[in-house]
Amino acid sequence: MNIGFVGVGSMGQAMIAVLVQAGHRVRAWNRRAEALRGLSEVDVLASATTAFQQPVVISMLADDTAVREVLLESTALKTACDGCIHIVMSTLSPALMAQLQKEHDEAGLVLIAAPVFGIPAVAAKGELNILAAGPEAAIERVQPLFDVLGIKTWRLGDQPVQACIAKIAGNMMTTQAIQSLAEASSLTEQYGLSPSAFIEVVTQTLFACPSYRRYGQNIVNSRYEPGFKLSLGLKDVNLALQAAEGRGLRLPAAHVVRSRMEAAVANGLGNQDWSVFATMTQGVRADALSTEPWHMNPPTSSRRGNFWITGERVVQHGKQFQKGPMYVEWESPEVITQPYPVVLIHGGTLQATEWFDTPDGRPGWAQRFVESGHVVFCVDRPGHGRSPYHPDILGPMGPAFSYERAQEVYFPEGGNETQWPFKADDDAAFDAFIAGYGPMPADLAASQAMDADRLAQLLDRIGKAIIVTHSASGPDGWLLADRRPGLIAAIVAVEPMGPVFGDTPGIGALDWGLTAASMTFDPPRASAQEVQAADPSTLQIPALKGLPVALLTGETSKFATYATSIVPFLRTAGACVDHLDLPAFGIHGNGHGLIYERNSDEAFGVVSRWLNPSFPQVHQTQSDSDK
Repeated sequence: MNIGFVGVGSMGQAMIAVLVQAGHRVRAWNRRAEALRGLSEVDVLASATTAFQQPVVISMLADDTAVREVLLESTALKTACDGCIHIVMSTLSPALMAQLQKEHDEAGLVLIAAPVFGIPAVAAKGELNILAAGPEAAIERVQPLFDVLGIKTWRLGDQPVQACIAKIAGNMMTTQAIQSLAEASSLTEQYGLSPSAFIEVVTQTLFACPSYRRYGQNIVNSRYEPGFKLSLGLKDVNLALQAAEGRGLRLPAAHVVRSRMEAAVANGLGNQDWSVFATMTQGVRADALSTEPWHMNPPTSSRRGNFWITGERVVQHGKQFQKGPMYVEWESPEVITQPYPVVLIHGGTLQATEWFDTPDGRPGWAQRFVESGHVVFCVDRPGHGRSPYHPDILGPMGPAFSYERAQEVYFPEGGNETQWPFKADDDAAFDAFIAGYGPMPADLAASQAMDADRLAQLLDRIGKAIIVTHSASGPDGWLLADRRPGLIAAIVAVEPMGPVFGDTPGIGALDWGLTAASMTFDPPRASAQEVQAADPSTLQIPALKGLPVALLTGETSKFATYATSIVPFLRTAGACVDHLDLPAFGIHGNGHGLIYERNSDEAFGVVSRWLNPSFPQVHQTQSDSDK
């Protein structure tokens, strides 16, 4: 059979030799003519266009870019001979394959996709596995060529893209096999087992196939002579990720492998066998890396961004200024599995960063909620963190937050707090912790009212949500429910400010019971004095009626003692309250900063299970502890 061959790399050379040996006449073109010098009995063509004067053309071009340059930006397809069958045997993107199909249909040509599984050494033996898709009659016509080149032809459909995507998916799986071999052999070696012994076992039992045997031996022997170049393998993994993205799919394992392959290419290994990227896992011990979180924390994939909830304009000295905007940072998991987003509201004098990484570098609750399937919104309350303030616009600010106050709140001398994430005498860690603190607005009632107004605007934008507060933001949750009762799915109050009608030195008093700002009671109360004078059993709050509320407290915190007044007040108000006291769940030693203490994930687990109605034991455990 007369064959035109376009693109003669190492694989093409091996295939041409087999075709010639079988008696076929091959006319070939390659951009680098020297690649053809070692091929006897092959006619060298002056251009790719002349190759398409043959009844059958095999193209083995490296990638999409090469195909566009050689075939689509030339007259090759437009001037092909009548009845020409074009067999694409390289690995191309589904998008380009669709474009090729269109160009072939317009030119009256037949297109077959027939990528292969195998390396040049396998091709030289005529033992490739050929994945073929295209018109059945055309495949039948060229089957004799496939019989020469391959040990088996797998017919995958009448659309060339079907073979294309099968090859991409198969190559993606091979890279993951290499990664798993590297990780598994490193693991076994750490326990004294020879990697070669382990590889021998798994490649002759669980994974008895050529790919595992070949790449396992490469890893064991640290020999990475090119079979299939890493740079081409990386191209194919990128094709898989692009193809998945085009259909709205996510491929987490492929993302991990790609990062290893990119690292290997960046280290100059792109021309070695693609199994060489195993060295990016195999050769790195945990103790060889920095203990900084950017080395040790697991990678994540999510959508994220930020926006502003704006404040009202105020006029001073004939000029307009904005009062109390609120910064909002959001993160969304790849797949949202929970019906309600979570709004995380930081404590007094702090900012949204308290929900991010913990002081010892572990992921904080913001990431844990994202991992649980929630969209998460973290806010900097007006006048805090990234939400700018000026005392002329927002009003006077309260006192600065001292080191001594921090120690008193979080790990007081003589206290029983055992979960704090750094030692009390670790000055550098203490400096980093205090760095995020600033003053609060001096007018507590006005500050809480502004918080609630901005948070209400946020709910108007994002819809019904779970509200999580900490410490001095506890009142914000109750006020927000008062403003948007239909948009609160639940409130989780972590160590909320208290006690009822309490007065915190340097911050202010909760004149309305749970808040410094006014709340709506039934029957109505016109002033804080009326609330304070009323019979406590009459203080019902319509917005809290039937609202699920979790009050989370630690074992050693002074704030935990406030629950004895807050829980009854909330129940009288009408809320459905569960007091989640951590010792009742076997979680001990926590103080006021339980959301970022060493066992913060355990505390998060209690909240996560409470939010999940399929875990009624959380409610039952706490109900028993309240008796």
